[in-house]
Amino acid sequence: MTSLIHRTWGICLLTGLIAVSPSVHAQVPDSILEEEPIMSSAAPIPDRIEGVNRFFFKFNDGFYRYALRPISRGYAAVVPRPVRRGIGNFFNNLRFPTRFVGNVLEGQPKAALKETGRFLVNTTAGLGGFVQVADDIPELRVPPSDLGQAFARWGIGHGTYLVLPLMGATSLRDGTGEGISGAYLSPQRYLPEWEYSAAAQTLNVVNESPELMDMYFNFKESAVDPYIALRDAFAARRSAMVRERPGNAARVAAPENERSPAAATAP
Repeated sequence: MTSLIHRTWGICLLTGLIAVSPSVHAQVPDSILEEEPIMSSAAPIPDRIEGVNRFFFKFNDGFYRYALRPISRGYAAVVPRPVRRGIGNFFNNLRFPTRFVGNVLEGQPKAALKETGRFLVNTTAGLGGFVQVADDIPELRVPPSDLGQAFARWGIGHGTYLVLPLMGATSLRDGTGEGISGAYLSPQRYLPEWEYSAAAQTLNVVNESPELMDMYFNFKESAVDPYIALRDAFAARRSAMVRERPGNAARVAAPENERSPAAATAP
């Protein structure tokens, strides 16, 4: 009976880690937890289902506290930071299809060519992407794109703020983009056996977790209302990412009528 319980818990945990993986970015500095929302001019994202979002915020917090953070500490104890950085670079390099398609959908062929150049350089000279060689080439530097940013370029608003089970903060627009990317543009999805795909996605999550968990709990402890703070940080980060894209500066601010009463009164 005990072994069955352990096996069931292991399967549930693995499933959770796989679910988290599409929303985990390989470069920790891109984390929304490093934003200072109070210093940002980003318009608040409507929070039309705040009660449901707060429920899943608490659920995710429990998963992070009792499952992902202990795993992250054990992983960090045995895998040195330089190795974790290399693995993170490798998975970030694999997000090339999403960045490339995002640039194409934004109508940015030059940026798409730069992304292609970055991928080729990092894959060859960077030993499969473990070393981000392209970062040292000014001609290949380009702000990262994704489908959510492409949708923003088309004039599609966030719709509503969402907190998804295990995956965390997103919006209807950006979550749709991440879902499409994860289903069709992630190379891990096309591995021949599901076990290989699951192992790759789990490694991606666990490898990112030490830094992300530290930042998350530090962020949470410093916030009066962690839910609102994280919501504002997400809005600030996504606004900054869209604003950094060529020709997007005038498209960032959301219309006043998209602001929810909860967002308008947020501290």
